[in-house]
This record gives sequence, structure tokens and C-alpha cells, in this order.
Amino acid sequence: MELLQQPGSGSVVLSLLGGLLLFGLVLLAAWFCTRWLGGYYRSRGATGGSIQVLERAAIGPDRTLMIVRTGERVWLLGVTPQCIQPIGELDPADYPEEAPNPAAAAGRDFSAALQSAVKGWTEGRQQGQQDENS
Repeated sequence: MELLQQPGSGSVVLSLLGGLLLFGLVLLAAWFCTRWLGGYYRSRGATGGSIQVLERAAIGPDRTLMIVRTGERVWLLGVTPQCIQPIGELDPADYPEEAPNPAAAAGRDFSAALQSAVKGWTEGRQQGQQDENS
């Protein structure tokens, strides 16, 4: 009771309550902003996007191979938390734009796409070495 009877103790309690109320308002505003921004970016990604992930395969912890369509081109990408590395370009005819059923949407199986990209990559390296030797 002595705390409530001291002069100025009411202003300490009001100041504490005001600070807690302000903290709650900041948390509420942050929650609304994240909901709004999340909806904004989610809707932008869903409409008119020119990048489409066709397939992905995890090859290790935090390591993924992805087949991605960008416009008219199809790429095999290696993805880690630090970087995204293009491995090779694939034939877009193997991955049709609109497929009537899920089996056709898959196009070739992933292992065939990987083998094709690796073959193109190794041929390009061999040709580059031959050009250096000439």
C-alpha cells in the first residue's frame, strides 16, 4: 500500500501501461504488414509469372536439382543456400507448355534430363579444351 501512496507512483504505473500498450500496437501493426505483404507477393507470383518450376529433386541436405522454364527456354539448375548454378539447357520440346494429364506434364523422367544436361556440359568442356590446344 505504501507504493500506491507515494507521490508520483501513479505516473510510473501509467507509464508502464502505456509502454505495454504501445508495444502491443507495434506487434499488431507488424502482423498486419506481414499479412499484407505476403498476400501481395503471393498474388504477384501466381499471375503472369514467366518462371515456372517444372520439377525438383533433393540430392542432399540443402541441395536441389530443379528443372525450370523461363519463357521459351528450359534449364537444369543446381540450388544450394548460397547460390543457384545453371547446369545446362534442356530441350523445351521435352517439356510441353500445357499437358492434358500429369503423366504428360512430367515430360521425360528426371534422370534422363540430368544425363542429357551432363552430356551437353561435358561435351562443351571437351570442345573448349580442344579449342585451347589448337
